[in-house]
Amino acid sequence: MKQFYPDRHCLTTMRLLITAAVVIILFAIRYFIPVDKIVMLSIIVIIAIACFEMFVHLPMFFNSISYSATSTEVTKSSGVFIKVHQSVRYSSIQYTTVISSPFSQYTGFNFIIFFVYGGQLRLLFLKQADAQEIIRLSGSVSVKGDKYVP
Repeated sequence: MKQFYPDRHCLTTMRLLITAAVVIILFAIRYFIPVDKIVMLSIIVIIAIACFEMFVHLPMFFNSISYSATSTEVTKSSGVFIKVHQSVRYSSIQYTTVISSPFSQYTGFNFIIFFVYGGQLRLLFLKQADAQEIIRLSGSVSVKGDKYVP
């Protein structure tokens, strides 16, 4: 059995994306709402939510994710408040989707979605090497070098 964990670069990338989204939202609020009291209250609430998400929830979520792969199945364990354990046998996989973003070796945005009878198993925020290893173990998509080959 081999254990896989999410790429830590993704946490940093998501924090940067949340910060950019919050700045855009704050400028939009300041531009479109003329009442200063509502603007200040909105700014405080949005910054509090963003700080909670970036420094409390996301780190807890990333620490809770783990994947284990054997020669016959892959298992995902995750959840901050509600723990979820999902397992899929490789023999039941109908098709596989591999999603990699540009510069995914730096951002950690590598996803594998196994579609099975009646559902799907999403493996999120993987390192490129880990994603290739899981695909190789599943045998659903062949991997040559560092490229996925259908």
